[in-house]
Amino acid sequence: MSPGYLPFKDALDLPAFFCENCGFWQRHFTRPDSCPLCIDSRHVMPQRGWHFHTVEEARDRYPCHWAEVEPGVWRFFNDPIDGIGSSGYLIQTAAGNLAFEGCGVYSEDALALIATLGGVQVLAASHPHSYGAIWQLQDRFDPELALHPGDLSWSGALCVSWPFDDVLEPLPGLSLHLTAGHFDGHTVLYDRGRHILFCGDCLKFELDPADARRATTISAHKAFVRGIPLTPAELRRYRDVFAALDFTQTWTPFEQAANSGRREALTLIDTMMATRPHAYPVPLETL
Repeated sequence: MSPGYLPFKDALDLPAFFCENCGFWQRHFTRPDSCPLCIDSRHVMPQRGWHFHTVEEARDRYPCHWAEVEPGVWRFFNDPIDGIGSSGYLIQTAAGNLAFEGCGVYSEDALALIATLGGVQVLAASHPHSYGAIWQLQDRFDPELALHPGDLSWSGALCVSWPFDDVLEPLPGLSLHLTAGHFDGHTVLYDRGRHILFCGDCLKFELDPADARRATTISAHKAFVRGIPLTPAELRRYRDVFAALDFTQTWTPFEQAANSGRREALTLIDTMMATRPHAYPVPLETL
């Protein structure tokens, strides 16, 4: 599907290796010596050194599961999983399917299921922490890959065919919006028909142990694992994007919060902008 020109396409035939510490995949001619995402200031170094797995090894270690969380919206995840452990979402529409984010590794059964659901016409992700194994979806289904150029330096395992600026609607009713902040190219996906914002790492939730769809707290971070807050200007950019989107649910790569939408996100941001940014979880009942 890509209109791009690939004079060095054989580079994408190199084997891929999974970082056990963060879940980032690299294409390399041999097992890598280190992982750029672990070294980055938004993550942490492995305490016992790096360990990398081939796709076959990762599939053996990390079973892939799936569930239709809402009609036409599928979640793919690994349990157990090392690394960040993000979910991958498949959103079905009458015009085609969009896969957003990626789980750690897709099994052959998971890929076969995706094929029966119509495959993948468009592929996107919010930022490198949740790329997961989207390279498997690109290798199998040859979709358009829409990523913001701000994160191109992290996309060496992929072929970006559809870079965009601030907003892109790759399928009717599904739009990508640049927020920056957490990463320079951090992007959210808005499902207009279902009123769901797939927010990447813009927001984070803690969930009710008795109800996995009910969030109890909300927070925002520059770096979650390091507890670094966003700046006022970064929060203002988030607010501008969120205010224009009518969403009643907010899904991260880890949580599918059905009880937190635009109102809660804007109230959190307004509170921090009126005082000072922080990275603490705020109880939703106080907003």
